[in-house]
Amino acid sequence: MEYIVFIIGIMVIMLIGFYIFDIQIKEMKKAGKNAKLDEITSRFPENKEICEAILERLDNRKVKIKENEDKENKTSLYLVISDTIFIANIKESYTRIQTIAHECLHSVQSKRLLLFNFVYSNVYFLYFLISMILTILGVFKEIKLQLVILCILSFLYYVVRSYLETDAMIKAQYLAKDYMLEYIQKNPVCTKEEVERITEEYDRINKLGIPATNYILMVNCMIKLLLYSMISILKF
Repeated sequence: MEYIVFIIGIMVIMLIGFYIFDIQIKEMKKAGKNAKLDEITSRFPENKEICEAILERLDNRKVKIKENEDKENKTSLYLVISDTIFIANIKESYTRIQTIAHECLHSVQSKRLLLFNFVYSNVYFLYFLISMILTILGVFKEIKLQLVILCILSFLYYVVRSYLETDAMIKAQYLAKDYMLEYIQKNPVCTKEEVERITEEYDRINKLGIPATNYILMVNCMIKLLLYSMISILKF
């Protein structure tokens, strides 16, 4: 019975989180779609050139840059292990400059924290899988202890990952704007007013995306606790 109460509690927390984070699904689906702004940003250089220029602004010239030509792949990321920025095929979207700035900012965040996040994320996921398997096999019998451990691991995962993502998302908007303003001084591909319009959209995306990102991170942790609790109920 206590595990059922625990599951209900988690589901209530997720519902409350959906409300307090003000997740706007319809608006998020529309975010990033603006044909006029797509046309304006298409006048700026290729993704790799933008990435190199932003990295130079950040005084970080050692990072490797790789572009993904796969049109289906829309995920850009910075991999701390190889010190490489992977840029997705996002040439046609006006959000590309902010996205590139976001990954460049990850590359200058604390390497200690980034490495910890990389290692810890994998350890956290492996522990979750192993605890599930060992509980099913009857090796782990102290279910409450495992739930406490998973809660602690989940909390630390959320705090670290949330900080890294929120920090990069907030700063990317301004870094992208600074890059565009500096670029048009030498290459007048658009006006300052148009840069302001693009930046306003970046701000709108952040207001939707930052809460959503934090909520998704929270839900990912909650789902693990839900699954483990359900397995425990079925097993015992």
